Amino acid sequence: MKDSIQIIRDKTHEDVSNTLLSIISTEISKSNNYNLGLSGGSTPLYLYKKIAEKFKENKSITVWTVDERHVELKNEYSNQGMINSIFQDTAIKLLSYQYYENPQKSAEYYSKLVLENIQTFNSAILGVGDDGHIASLFPFSNALNSTKKGFVETEVNILSKWRITSTFKLLLEIENIYILATGEGKKEILSKIGKDFDLPINKLLGMREKTIILTDQ
Repeated sequence: MKDSIQIIRDKTHEDVSNTLLSIISTEISKSNNYNLGLSGGSTPLYLYKKIAEKFKENKSITVWTVDERHVELKNEYSNQGMINSIFQDTAIKLLSYQYYENPQKSAEYYSKLVLENIQTFNSAILGVGDDGHIASLFPFSNALNSTKKGFVETEVNILSKWRITSTFKLLLEIENIYILATGEGKKEILSKIGKDFDLPINKLLGMREKTIILTDQ
């Protein structure tokens, strides 16, 4: 697994974010039709705002959402709501998750939307939870066993009862995955990288040929 992981370290969260901004900017400059998957949480907010500012007029970029809490977009916990608020005034194309009362319907809708609009997945920015979850693939959750390429509903009972998440099969098709893991709170989980193979983060890393972890730890 170690051969498949590249670690980029910098001094501060802002430094790490700007390093990733530079990497993504280079990728965008080489593509006429670039797509980027985004996860939620507070860690990537600084980076997302920088991307929106730098590429405000760029119509060749498509943004999709890696996972979502099964809540309405106006809910404070909605990843899609946060992403929309940052990118809505740009030329960047948003593939926006839609909330349906039935989480399975939400997952099916988003699978159809994303897969109809993206054939080759360029890059995605992910975080990692203290329990080793990646996207909304939590330890021991049913979504870990999905063989579907796309999105599935998964019951987690964390901030929301249900979540919609990318499956491993989808995440494996993304050319470049960047894991943004900054702050003192990430020290413990980072120390488990490559060691506890029951953790979803390690399952993903073990299946991919290359993944880049960016951290200030």
